Amino acid sequence: MSAYNHDQDPYDYDDDERFYEETAYNEEYYIERERELIRQSNLELELEDLEEGQIREMREESPPRPVLIKPGESDSEAEKESPLDQPAGEIPF
Repeated sequence: MSAYNHDQDPYDYDDDERFYEETAYNEEYYIERERELIRQSNLELELEDLEEGQIREMREESPPRPVLIKPGESDSEAEKESPLDQPAGEIPF
């Protein structure tokens, strides 16, 4: 086993100091990083809202689904139970 020679150490310790100056000792680094995370989060929320809006529009534009009428049931009774007549906020189960 060879002895480790510190004089021949290829590691640049100035890189560590530069890293800490740019990050750990730099409050602006953390502020900017936090702002970027907030921007990303806001973009994700905006994308979600757009997708939900598109889905809502597609549902409104699509033709109504046919209502199944059971034998012995009149048309008006089947339409009353139709899930399409439910308020938009509720999902029938």
